[in-house]
Amino acid sequence: MNKDVIYIEPEDDITDIINKIENSKEKIVALVPPKKAGVLRSIVNIKLIAKTGTNASKKIVLVTTDPAILRLAATTKLPVTKDLQSAPSIPKIGAEELEEAELPSKEEVIETIAENGEGEVIAEKIEDQEEPEKEENVEEKDNNDADSKESKKDKKKKKEKKVSTSGNAFVGWIQEHKGLCIAGGIGLVVLILVLVWAFAIAPAATVTIGIRTTKTNFSKNITFTEVLTEENSDEGKFYIEQKKTEEKAEVEFEATGQKNVGEKATGSVIVWAYFPVLGGAASTAVTAGEIFTLGDYSFAADETITISWNGVIGEVKSNCANGSNDEALAKYGCLVYGQVAVTAVQPGASYNIAASNTGWKAPARVNGAYSSEDMSGGTDKMITIVQQSDIDAALTKIKSSDENVNKEKLFEEISETSFIVEPSFQQTVGDAVSTPKVGEEVEKGKKAKLSVTTTDSVYFIDKTKMEEFIEKEAKLAENFKVYSINDSFIENFIKTESGYAGKLKAFYVSGPRITENDVVEVVKGKGIGTAKHDLTEINGIRKVEIVPSYPWVTSVPNDPERITVDIKEVEEKE
Repeated sequence: MNKDVIYIEPEDDITDIINKIENSKEKIVALVPPKKAGVLRSIVNIKLIAKTGTNASKKIVLVTTDPAILRLAATTKLPVTKDLQSAPSIPKIGAEELEEAELPSKEEVIETIAENGEGEVIAEKIEDQEEPEKEENVEEKDNNDADSKESKKDKKKKKEKKVSTSGNAFVGWIQEHKGLCIAGGIGLVVLILVLVWAFAIAPAATVTIGIRTTKTNFSKNITFTEVLTEENSDEGKFYIEQKKTEEKAEVEFEATGQKNVGEKATGSVIVWAYFPVLGGAASTAVTAGEIFTLGDYSFAADETITISWNGVIGEVKSNCANGSNDEALAKYGCLVYGQVAVTAVQPGASYNIAASNTGWKAPARVNGAYSSEDMSGGTDKMITIVQQSDIDAALTKIKSSDENVNKEKLFEEISETSFIVEPSFQQTVGDAVSTPKVGEEVEKGKKAKLSVTTTDSVYFIDKTKMEEFIEKEAKLAENFKVYSINDSFIENFIKTESGYAGKLKAFYVSGPRITENDVVEVVKGKGIGTAKHDLTEINGIRKVEIVPSYPWVTSVPNDPERITVDIKEVEEKE
């Protein structure tokens, strides 16, 4: 059968040996101790080794010739061999030697626990172990020595009882109150951690001071250039840049125009003209598209016709409508008629007017007109169309709703390190495109749509340079500083021949020059009361408040990283 040889190191404690035994994969485990193996010179440890072997179903063999270890091995009946080649056996010692074996005392148990640092583990091992009773060694004595043997057994039991009541009492108490000991240990660790956190990590302080300040208005004329190399911010000439965005806006709108797309009425108009008898040949014409009007209704000529007289007097009576009337002929000349087809200029049934001999207005080149037949064929069909007023209203709506929105979006795209020249904001509206177009029909139940592209632009300058210019122009004493600049704006922004110009207006808050580092250096490591007093002694500090991180913190930490400084402006009342 294979065996596992475990060499015990001088620094190994009983827990290490037990772990090696339990981790061994062999049924026979040979323990080879070093010279002066103190860990094996304790009956408690020998018993633990023997018990571990029994529980793990392993046979433990000690490889040693040390008399002290042999005596302890004999006490626990633990096999021993002088080397790895010899057969193991249980050491034989006499009754007297057995009586004098190194049984554990209270001091030895405590010392073993302290040395190993594994009190709880050892206590469990001892609890699980049954105390091996030493044999009476009756085989080694005669019946004649029975009294003597009983006497020695009594002495041995008394000694073992002493060990039980003295050496194992402390370990027993630990095992009996195991839960309490664990809870107490955990509580102690938690307490230590809490104390470390409370007095080493948690302490911090917030120091708030009020600086006596004054508020001053600022107003200065400045100029702007679009050429970077021409900038001189110290003298009030700033490089100005422009930001542009394009937005396409669409809006639906109701078309309100109405259009009649019915059929147009048609008919004919008779026209006439006079030609003087002595005037000779003459003619006149009505051209296509010329308008004839009767009341509110207008008709356009569909064709061009010509009315003429050949000027032959002898043929007057046959060529003139009034040729048989000598008086009329003499007075008016030759009267010639013509007929022209016409169509109403607008569709609608209202143009179906009756024939009329009077009231017609004809083109100036003829003397008159009339209709001998009714106009007919006109019908009504109304549709909705887009008209210019609809587009104008929709465009106004786009401008009013989008300007502020687009302005905000444009400003948001500019870095916070820049100062926006708001008066330079411009919005340019492109051509509006209507769908359908003006005059076109909008389908029933639908809306027309207007789309337009707007271009928004604004100028901006470097904010830091602007504020440095204000601080420079403030001309404060060396021990004073500007704490804040507020409500800056440009007034009277105009374009000039060389760029742009305007007036920079703002107000700045100034006071004694006190930095966060100055405050930290005064308060760090001091009690809260002392720190307050020392701060109030500094010229310019009007209010002091120190708030510790927790109620038990009574002083300001010495670590600057744990000190928060908040400097507030306290405006001086006039």
